[in-house]
Amino acid sequence: MKTRLLTLLTALLVAPATRALAETGARQDNSQYLVWAFLGMCALIVIVQLLPVAILAFGLVKGLLKGKEDVAAHEAAPHK
Repeated sequence: MKTRLLTLLTALLVAPATRALAETGARQDNSQYLVWAFLGMCALIVIVQLLPVAILAFGLVKGLLKGKEDVAAHEAAPHK
């Protein structure tokens, strides 16, 4: 009797879980083209704002490396 009751209680507890697990399956994407166009424009704005930062960082590194070469060439030159 106890095993039958235990089996029944287990089945009652597990039954709702199978439905919840089945509903977490594949998600359909119903987004329209305008949503994707909007997200693309947002990404484009972010990239355009990052371009000056990248150019500035490249120029800074280039200037630091060029400065080291000029100092090394200046120290190697003989003084008159």
